Amino acid sequence: MSVNGSSTLAFADEADRLKYEEVRAIARPNVMLEKMKAGGLALVHTMSIARSIEIVGMAKFAGYDGLSINLEHERNSFGETVDMCCGALMTGLTPVIIVPSLQSDWVSRMLDNGAQAIIVPRTNDAAMARLLVKYGKHRPLGERPLAYNPQMQYRIPDFKHTQQAANDTTMCIPMIETVEGLENCEEIASVPGVDAIFVGTHDLSDDMGIAGDFFNPKVQDAIGRICKAAQAASTPEKEIYVGLGGLDPYPDLFRKLRKLYPNIRFTNAGRDVIMLTQGMEAALSKFKD
Repeated sequence: MSVNGSSTLAFADEADRLKYEEVRAIARPNVMLEKMKAGGLALVHTMSIARSIEIVGMAKFAGYDGLSINLEHERNSFGETVDMCCGALMTGLTPVIIVPSLQSDWVSRMLDNGAQAIIVPRTNDAAMARLLVKYGKHRPLGERPLAYNPQMQYRIPDFKHTQQAANDTTMCIPMIETVEGLENCEEIASVPGVDAIFVGTHDLSDDMGIAGDFFNPKVQDAIGRICKAAQAASTPEKEIYVGLGGLDPYPDLFRKLRKLYPNIRFTNAGRDVIMLTQGMEAALSKFKD
């Protein structure tokens, strides 16, 4: 038997299940994952240039569910990123990290220091998705080493159940943003241990030769194919979710897509650099007028 949507281990008996529940109670909740499981839409703030820890509290007060840091493109240091992850955990936000490359040290090190979701850019095939799970999940799904970490409040009360609690609160998320990844999306979504698929809409449209043309039916059909692949890979015990990036300036398009594909359960909903730029322009316009 399993509990709370867990699909990583079966429990030998009631005592085993209760031991898991005891360990799971120590784990920091994954707010995004819980909201998605409940059928809601998890909203993520993207941190680009405003790296003050106060931003975490502001994002929580504003109503965000997660905090995303893109180490592929941004200049955040490892230490800054860890501080933000720990701040998010203590505030009640899910720390989402886009790693710069599919390397075990990037994936496992970020997970050992506060990340609850790892997104790997340019995931082009199932082999890459399997590597993500290998690096990002403990046994029996992967081979991630067990370490004292802030998600478990630096405790390992029981080895097996701590591994399971970590697996059940950690998301491994391939990002599809190339035509090759799109063509292999069914196999990617079907890899055991994959929790969601993230669509990098900007780069996917670029790779399709229609950069930024998000209203093009080809882009929307591509998103639909990925959503259908995630749905086909889902089971009664575990749903594979879909997240969209790059569409926060187009809420009507996002609304249309989510109505068509209800398994779209998370999205980037604002980026600090855009908010600051627009805020400056709006403030100055009052005086220029």
